[in-house]
Amino acid sequence: MCMATLICLFSLAGIFTRPPDMLAAFWPANAVFLGIMIRYPILASPAGWLGGIAGYLLAALFTDDSLLKTGLLTLGNLVGVGVGYLLYRRLGRDNVRLRHPNAIVYLLLISMAASFAAGLVGALINPILFNGRSLHGLGFWFASELVNYMALLPVLLTLPHAGAIRTWFKALWLPHVSWARVLPLLMFICSLLLAEIVSGPGSLAFPVPALLWCAVSYSLFTTTLLSLGFTTLTLLAISSGYLVINHDAQTQYWMFSVRIGIMLIGLTPLTAASIMATRNTLLRQMEYMAHHDHLTGALNRAGFWPSAQQMLAQLDQQHKPVAVCMLDLDNFKQLNDNHGHEAGDRALKAFTMAISQGMPGSTLLGRLGGEEFALLLPDVPPSQAWELVDRLRSEVAQLQVIDEAMRPVTITVSIGLAYREPGHLNLEQLLSHADAALYRAKHNGRNRVEWYQDTTCNQEYGR
Repeated sequence: MCMATLICLFSLAGIFTRPPDMLAAFWPANAVFLGIMIRYPILASPAGWLGGIAGYLLAALFTDDSLLKTGLLTLGNLVGVGVGYLLYRRLGRDNVRLRHPNAIVYLLLISMAASFAAGLVGALINPILFNGRSLHGLGFWFASELVNYMALLPVLLTLPHAGAIRTWFKALWLPHVSWARVLPLLMFICSLLLAEIVSGPGSLAFPVPALLWCAVSYSLFTTTLLSLGFTTLTLLAISSGYLVINHDAQTQYWMFSVRIGIMLIGLTPLTAASIMATRNTLLRQMEYMAHHDHLTGALNRAGFWPSAQQMLAQLDQQHKPVAVCMLDLDNFKQLNDNHGHEAGDRALKAFTMAISQGMPGSTLLGRLGGEEFALLLPDVPPSQAWELVDRLRSEVAQLQVIDEAMRPVTITVSIGLAYREPGHLNLEQLLSHADAALYRAKHNGRNRVEWYQDTTCNQEYGR
């Protein structure tokens, strides 16, 4: 039912742009149908296809088209969508979501194949429905479908999930938006207005610099929306006569050339935005690798230190306390020597997993080297800090890892704990105090938690 409603609404939107005795200037239904099938494969079921067909037929009820005309036009729509769906099913997720360097090439090739398939149907029915030549029918259907696919498919394929969309809308209404973020959009709007004022064939290219600026300034999804806006508004402006680029009659050959040109202009920012999205993804991956330990996933020293400094600065501004822990796996060298380095790696992974599952989400964890870790617990009272780390120590003592000989190996951890009230949040001093407490825990028998001896918490809780 939902599919039928969507296709019906988008078909009606296309019907309203149909000049007399011609096909629609903009027909979004096919691209929406294909995009939904690709983006949400659960809907690509027999019921989904039947719903799409029902949507086409329902929209035809609002026209004066004969049953023969409705059936032939629906056939052309379904042939193009079907070919596009079969080809897109063969691509991987990154190509489907336009986050691969070759994604735009695949988008163009598949859209051309789907458009050509629809064009073949157009070549057959153009003499029947419009008394035109088959070659003109092929060219017009191919160009029209290609423009529609290239305008709408990128939006649907890059559509974020519901939570991300809400975040995207909230970002539009930020009270303090820099001019650097707004200027590309303003230039794009001004270029569209200038194109309408000047008119002529060259006016189609006026928005190109602004679109490229938007592509390198905004997200991929935002760029697809702007490209869609350019394509839709330009086609509608030409169809309605607001944008005059040629005073000759709007012949099918003339419209074929114009639509292909508009499609290629709309493709330009998509290519740049897709490359930028791939680049940004690679940069994030490289930044993650540079600041995280590859074995445990915890922050490494280079990543932990600035993150901890930033957290302490925020806590200082908010007048909130912090607990700092130094953790060290007991007898880790002997574990590696007696049971193999693979067992040692498993122990580190299991230990890190226990911290992730047993600590609050605001906890900051870093692996400073070997079997030594640091932990920041923001905004917790001393009693809760002690309970959290002591419970962690108890849970770690119950862990077992399997060595190369399939023998179970138990691990324990010693923890040094330091605490500071707001206003005394010096990271280097806190880590030094926690390290001194860790040394006491090792000296007093391991597998235990010790407060730093000079803190007031030591006297208050009798530790």
